[in-house]
Amino acid sequence: MSTPPPPLADGLPLVGRTFDLMRDQLGLHDSVVAEYGDVARLETLGLGEYCLLAHPDHIRRALVETPDAFGKTDDFGIAFGQSIGAAEGSQWERQRAAMEEFFYPGRIRSYAEEMVRLTERRVARWHDGQRVSLHHEMSRVALENFFGTVFGRTLDPDGDEVIHRAASDLNLWFEPTSFALPNWVPTPAHRRFHSAVERLEAEGEALLAERKAGDGGNDLLSTLVELRSDGDAALTDQEIVDQVTGLVFAGYETTSLLLSYALSLLGTHEVVRERFHAELDDVLGGDPPTLSNVGDLQVTERIVHETLRRYPPVFMLPRVTTRPVELGGYRLPDGMRTHLSIWSVHRDERFWEDPEEWRPARWQDTSPADKGCAYVPFGAGPRACLARRFALLEATIVLATVGQQYRVEPIRELELDPVMTLQPAHELPANLHRRRSETT
Repeated sequence: MSTPPPPLADGLPLVGRTFDLMRDQLGLHDSVVAEYGDVARLETLGLGEYCLLAHPDHIRRALVETPDAFGKTDDFGIAFGQSIGAAEGSQWERQRAAMEEFFYPGRIRSYAEEMVRLTERRVARWHDGQRVSLHHEMSRVALENFFGTVFGRTLDPDGDEVIHRAASDLNLWFEPTSFALPNWVPTPAHRRFHSAVERLEAEGEALLAERKAGDGGNDLLSTLVELRSDGDAALTDQEIVDQVTGLVFAGYETTSLLLSYALSLLGTHEVVRERFHAELDDVLGGDPPTLSNVGDLQVTERIVHETLRRYPPVFMLPRVTTRPVELGGYRLPDGMRTHLSIWSVHRDERFWEDPEEWRPARWQDTSPADKGCAYVPFGAGPRACLARRFALLEATIVLATVGQQYRVEPIRELELDPVMTLQPAHELPANLHRRRSETT
């Protein structure tokens, strides 16, 4: 078997596809997949050679069937230290065992009331006719929910700006314009990233000190501190601190982007919006969502699933082969960097009818499980996102809370700026129109 053929037809000597990657990463991947198929080899400065994989079978192979053959790249360890998102082998297994109980379905359901309270606190600050940044507001909602439930730390809705800024800047380690340079080069993006990590580490150290002093509670860090006396499951202080940075990135970012895109799309799809509002009026009757009725919000659930399909916040998963792998008729050598293109698979007409359309009704007769690895917004296999149920519950609660009270009118067309996650290219400005009087 040969290695995947490099798409050299329109690449440049020495720099390969570097400028294409920096200019339009999604467009580059679309064009490569269209021209060269589901396995293609690219070359850029900084990243060097990497293999783009764009088929559900290849994603299943990498994440489910032989995950040990596709390890995390060095970027994760550099960016997120010893957190569960970066750890490998026995360290990852130990961390997963220590944290899994905290993300069990029963435990997650217990967060619903606090999620509603924190979301209503944010929405209560809005008013009819106000212009807001959907991205800013949903980032606030998601981070406040995550800190309040997982870390037992209530953020100040008028303050804690440093924490909000730090959480946002975690993406900058993966800024495409920095790919062409070595990691040690102090680009503006890298400097802001390191500053963000330092701020979140300081927050983690402060929270850890409180828990060690006996000011514990029912939050994740208290649980991890209690395990320090268990030799088999214990995490070091540095591992616990690193969870703050790693979990903030993984646990709030996906949800904030999902909410931002869903509200923006509802504003431009009148039929779906009317069904969404009618469902909220019928199921909730003007009351806040509760754990007992949130499962009846089926239209809302479809909106969540379809938004994750059309605009997956985690649009690409980097991996590196730990041994030679035969895949798609090619042989990937040991140490080959691979990018699993969730973006491409979620928009492939072989697996989706009219994939470019945002159509929540497509989920009426199917489920995420039915689609297998053609639908992987949270990854798959043993390293699937630990907080995925948390994110789905929160997304439903937030959309229901916002949709009960407001109709959102986007002002600008949605544009994308992929970094490590699928960021919007602008702040998603929108006008708010109160609809409370329509439901009471």
